Amino acid sequence: MVSLSHPPTPARRFLRPQGLRVYIIASLVLSAICSFTGYTKGLSSPLKSPVKTSPSCLHPLPKTKPIRASRSTRLKSSASDKTERSISADVIVVGGGHAGCEAATAAARVGADTILLTQRADTIGEMSCNPSIGGIGKGHIVKEIDALDGVMGRMIDEAGIHFRMLNMRKGPAVHGPRAQADRDLYKSAMQSEISAYDSLRVVEGSAFDLIFDDPDAPSPKVMGILTEDGRKILSPNVVITTGTFLRGKCYLGKEVYSAGRHLRDSAEVEPPSVGLAKSLEKLQFKMGRLKTGTPPRIDGRTINWDILEPQASDKPPQPFSFLNHAKGVAIKDRLIDCYRTDTNIETHKIVKENEDSLPGVARGDAGPRYCPSLYKKVERFPDRHKHPVWLEPEGLNTHVVYPNGLSGPFPEEIQLKILRSIAGLENVDIIRPGYDVEYDYIDPRALSHTLEVKTVPGLFLAGQICGTTGYEEAGAQGIIAGSNAGLKALGKEALILTREEGYIGVLIDDLVTKGADEPYRMFTSRAEHRLSLRADNADLRLTGKGFRSGLVSEGRFELAKERERAVSDSLGRLRSFRMPISKWASRVELGQKVQHNQAKSGLDIMAMGDTKLDDVESIMQQDLSDSFEVTPNFARNTVSAESKYSHLIERQKREVDAWEERQLGWVKFPPTMKYTHEDLPTLSNEEIEKLAKIRPATLGDAAKIQGITPASLLNLYRHITGRGVSRADTAKMESAVAVLGSRVDVDGGPGTGISK
Repeated sequence: MVSLSHPPTPARRFLRPQGLRVYIIASLVLSAICSFTGYTKGLSSPLKSPVKTSPSCLHPLPKTKPIRASRSTRLKSSASDKTERSISADVIVVGGGHAGCEAATAAARVGADTILLTQRADTIGEMSCNPSIGGIGKGHIVKEIDALDGVMGRMIDEAGIHFRMLNMRKGPAVHGPRAQADRDLYKSAMQSEISAYDSLRVVEGSAFDLIFDDPDAPSPKVMGILTEDGRKILSPNVVITTGTFLRGKCYLGKEVYSAGRHLRDSAEVEPPSVGLAKSLEKLQFKMGRLKTGTPPRIDGRTINWDILEPQASDKPPQPFSFLNHAKGVAIKDRLIDCYRTDTNIETHKIVKENEDSLPGVARGDAGPRYCPSLYKKVERFPDRHKHPVWLEPEGLNTHVVYPNGLSGPFPEEIQLKILRSIAGLENVDIIRPGYDVEYDYIDPRALSHTLEVKTVPGLFLAGQICGTTGYEEAGAQGIIAGSNAGLKALGKEALILTREEGYIGVLIDDLVTKGADEPYRMFTSRAEHRLSLRADNADLRLTGKGFRSGLVSEGRFELAKERERAVSDSLGRLRSFRMPISKWASRVELGQKVQHNQAKSGLDIMAMGDTKLDDVESIMQQDLSDSFEVTPNFARNTVSAESKYSHLIERQKREVDAWEERQLGWVKFPPTMKYTHEDLPTLSNEEIEKLAKIRPATLGDAAKIQGITPASLLNLYRHITGRGVSRADTAKMESAVAVLGSRVDVDGGPGTGISK
């Protein structure tokens, strides 16, 4: 058996997250001092001073000892880095969020000397909004990040306190892993991970300007970063992952103040990056403004938990990282419940009556479509009398609760009225009101598939600066941008993922070819190859490619090869074992009538109905006796999915290839084309809205619209051509649509929530 840990090479070693006890005690002491003296460090804002919380559990949680790490986290930010006027590295990563952490560690893993530049080292790995990782489509991305030896999957396995596999009523291609995190544990784990890289340094400072070899050249080459305090950090490869900080503005009611975000549960804000925004503007990028929002944080001691609907964690939980399949997640013995409540008619009435108290940015369309504010949900769906709200505790040792589904920058007193109109929250108190953040982003069509700017060699972008939303999408871009910056520094071939290879490839291809006019969120329906791009086989698809680029350790690569062999051997046994279908039907439920008595393989039987691998292998074991080898646990999910989809995957590939070969982009839309659900029932609200607004002339034009999926293009082709299509072509189109799947994705909460 291959060891699950990485070899102790200079580029990598494993350390567990540390120092949570010290962090909590220091935070409480600092909070008490600030409260006593009336002093709050940082910029002014209309939010309340930090709220003190004791390390006791929320009402639904048992009183147990707090989780503590075994060693204090020490990020490598040397005094010389702060005082020297000029330092250098192979790669500079600007920003310590999810994109920045993946970018910096990826650059270091390929062997590049890397600097992570961040305003505050103590906020590296902070979960600024929802304390969760994964979801439908998003969970697939995290598994792919992990398959490339990224850090996000292992960090959520270390810090997760509630795990769910979403969409279990559907096929395995759209099963979406999701986990709720303890914010403190996640941040501590990430900071400890960063500190474990010998070739990665953390430098505190604010990026003010880019340094170029010739600023006036048509394609200036980047040479480094100038910080606000005048230090030069020199490197020919710079990755910018500024999140919401690029000329960021926060909104609370009618109050507007410059900030990238608030520090957690605090009046203190982190300043925006204005100088860097101006520097990028000089490069004549097409830039725009997007916004996101975070809901109020509420006090769990003031919630009536007894009347709410609990949702338990999966037990045992499935880990995100393939390295943890054997040992499982870190806190499997202390998993918590989340709880559901709903808005109601009174809630919606309060929202409508106070629309004028919102800032203009909150009423516009620059926010995330699939994680909308409460105001946007009430506006878009006037016939709905309720929307789900998921109450998600933010950790094992805090009273703070995240009400998923209630974002919106109403004045604090209105936010409180909205909350107290909801069942279970009648007496709730706000710890920190919700707010919106508006920020600059760059049209991602300025980038190549390596995420390097086409006109500025050595400059890479990743995360919300590219028009995306979500930790997972940011992390995916970070690992590609960081690895390519490192590979370029070492003179090696770039790492590019295609649409056929992974959701990360779909994400990047969508961004660099279609752009983003609203925050981009991943869904499984965006992938035309989604039957083969499953969460369970991400390592089999990507780990080998990552290893060849130097991004993946040899230990992980050997583990992936071992899993690949186990899957291949198991499928081979299923394929070779045959007996008459009548015998199969007498021993296992096939889910359909038997019309003949042909011999069928175990693989054929697995593709029928809901036949389980356990049942088929039990029959094979009885017949083959001692010569039969049961599929090992770490390969069973993949073998089951491959068996179910074996014929469909082949058909999917044929149909997609046929579509591409026929080059049907020239097909014209009729001038009288109607874009309604009555005429186009398989299209999503987003697609109908965009098609009606843009009114493309041809299918090729429609394919360029951000948000129009390959499956919908097939549906549009059939609708346009109608009776003009031969029966054979119509059958092919119907087959392709059936294979590629429906446009509808179901995510439990609003945008990121939990599914039953």
